[in-house]
Amino acid sequence: MKRKNVWKRMACLCLMLFLTGISGLAGAFDGKDAYDRELDTLYAMIQEGNGYVPFGEERDDLMAVWEGVRELSPAQYQLMDCNGDGEPELITGQDNRITNLFTIRKGRIHRVFSGFYRNAWYYLGNGRFLNQGSGGASMALLGEYYLDGDGNLVCENYYFTHWNPDVEKVEVYWNTIGVPDRARSEKQDMTPDQFQKLQETLMGKVKKLSWQSLAQYGKESQKSGAEEG
Repeated sequence: MKRKNVWKRMACLCLMLFLTGISGLAGAFDGKDAYDRELDTLYAMIQEGNGYVPFGEERDDLMAVWEGVRELSPAQYQLMDCNGDGEPELITGQDNRITNLFTIRKGRIHRVFSGFYRNAWYYLGNGRFLNQGSGGASMALLGEYYLDGDGNLVCENYYFTHWNPDVEKVEVYWNTIGVPDRARSEKQDMTPDQFQKLQETLMGKVKKLSWQSLAQYGKESQKSGAEEG
């Protein structure tokens, strides 16, 4: 009788593992579909050549890609596991600059950030990212982030400059909240030249991504669709 119960428990365990595996495969498939839909939209936008507005004015992800395309820079993408959870993220970009980072949450695509020329993002390796931006002549932004296991962007260091009219000089502040808020930041004993040197040092650590052509993706997708039809 005891032996029969052991086999029964083993059978239940095997069934549970099987169903868990099927669920995991379904989630991965849903994620790939979500990425494909995003890439299809990007490709359609570029092919039509009318900009991102027809696809929705609120689509910052499309706006970021179109900004580079407008300057005749080819759109590219890469699938890469940035946070070590075993599932790939989708990165879009142009040249050495990231225009979008997407991850999958419960089978749905989630945009982590979009990057523009005046608010640019780069890959530092090991799931870490560099943000470099400008808010005017006296404000420059410099941030280091990493993507955690839940697909959240976590700020490690965030520096920004601010012109102080009282002392007539540019001051440098630091925080880990990722916003240029002096009230929640620490003033640094750093000159503008030292800030610029830090920018150059971090930019020197930017990794080159193994881009794939979005144009080639579109051609292969259309060919695959025609064959299935």
